[in-house]
Amino acid sequence: MIMRNSELIMVVLLLAVLSLCKTNSLACNEREKHALLRFKQSLTHPANRLSSWSLTEGCCGWAGVRCDNVSGRVFELHLDNPEDSGKSTLIGKLRLALLELEHPNFLNLSLNDFKGTPIPSFLGSMNSLTYLNLWGASFGGLVPHQLGNLSSLRQLYRGGNPGLYVDNFSWITLLSSLESLDLGWIDLHRDIHWLDYARY
Repeated sequence: MIMRNSELIMVVLLLAVLSLCKTNSLACNEREKHALLRFKQSLTHPANRLSSWSLTEGCCGWAGVRCDNVSGRVFELHLDNPEDSGKSTLIGKLRLALLELEHPNFLNLSLNDFKGTPIPSFLGSMNSLTYLNLWGASFGGLVPHQLGNLSSLRQLYRGGNPGLYVDNFSWITLLSSLESLDLGWIDLHRDIHWLDYARY
């Protein structure tokens, strides 16, 4: 059967749109690319997990990075330890360079090794986050009150870090979109009212 002209035009247009989407998915915002490279500098990775993070590759194709197909902006970072083993662990600390990501909504750093460093307060400025997972990532010290600024957050996992503690848990009530919360192994008892806030 000979394809009618209108059908042929539709097929051509569809192929063009799919090609454009594929191109855009690989297009990386240069500012965010360099921000991620600076973030990488603060980490060591024995299994060379971040070997794809290089100047010669677009960041939307890097391991653990997901970009918006239209804007090329980074919106998800899947940097959790996939094997829960020392060989695949990212080791180091978080850097302010993460704030140069314009609209990230997903950040997973679970099961890595941040050597007992505090959770940085600047994470509370990443207002577009809806998912934050720091479970078992060897953070220590005071859980920053600034996390209460993440009003879009739906899932927050900070358990598995026995060196963390809370001195005033009232900020949890500011997370009006929160649906799932894990605080296992975190010391909450320095705030005598923590249970009242947890019921929120």
